[in-house]
Amino acid sequence: MRKILFAGTAVLFIGLAAAPVQAQDEVDWQVLPAEKEALVQLDREQVRALRNSVRHCDDLARSNHRQTACVFLDLDRVMRQSDDPALRAYHLALPRGMRYDEKRNEGFAVARVQKMRAQALE
Repeated sequence: MRKILFAGTAVLFIGLAAAPVQAQDEVDWQVLPAEKEALVQLDREQVRALRNSVRHCDDLARSNHRQTACVFLDLDRVMRQSDDPALRAYHLALPRGMRYDEKRNEGFAVARVQKMRAQALE
């Protein structure tokens, strides 16, 4: 009985501790620009930050780093601490398959975020 009570309490505390992180990772669609050129610039800045994380983690052997914990954790930390809310929102708006892929199709990524922004703000 004690083990069940302890496990239940632990799950409750973990759930409460994770709540601020989940709220922090919500995409703020309002701060994303609607113009394609501005989104392209954000995409390039996000890829630049990704490549910095790749070099930091010495994971140069591949181009898609979604399975490399060091890279995606470092990049997510950098994005959360970024002073640019539009860059942070762009990073979070990208699907995971694109977010950590440094050789992604820039035009497709921008078009996808632009479409998701339009749908979210309808």
